[in-house]
Amino acid sequence: MVEYLKNICVDKIVLDAGCGTGKFLNILEENSKKYIGIDILDKQLEKAKKKSKKNNSSFICSNLSEINLKDNTVDLVISSWVLGTVIDLNERTRCLNELKRVLKPNGIIILIENDLGGEFEEIRNRTKDNRTLDYNNWILGNGFKVEKRIKTFFDFKNIDIARKCFDIIYGNDIASKIKNRIVKHNIIIFKYLKTE
Repeated sequence: MVEYLKNICVDKIVLDAGCGTGKFLNILEENSKKYIGIDILDKQLEKAKKKSKKNNSSFICSNLSEINLKDNTVDLVISSWVLGTVIDLNERTRCLNELKRVLKPNGIIILIENDLGGEFEEIRNRTKDNRTLDYNNWILGNGFKVEKRIKTFFDFKNIDIARKCFDIIYGNDIASKIKNRIVKHNIIIFKYLKTE
């Protein structure tokens, strides 16, 4: 995934939508013409700003449904595991429409999301419902195509750290299902091209 992101952002103005603490900041900032990180939480942005190494990078504290950028501003939007956390469908649609609004013609939106199957989905009980399938179908219904599927894994130092991490995020019931320090994870990359 690192190589994919490096190559796609070369010489582009990149909006990292839902950048958090900057999980991809170093890759995107180093290879792009300009980096813009946006997140709803100021504390997350403060951590991202500390990682930043370029003077022309900027950070915006905002909800994705109201991005303080002009129309047709960015060449590329990268958003990883963000829109799926917006449960309200109307709000999620507003967020996606904003990402499309700030995108230049011939610009690209890349959504990095969970794919069906795999140990990560099983541990989180996502194989017993249609949440991942429904969400991924929603993306496809909004003009995106599947760009790439990646089989990867989380590699923790040990099983206790793996369980602690999952406990903090998902609770003890989910964390207790961890059987190994390595948790297999299927990722899907969706791509949208703005043709207008």
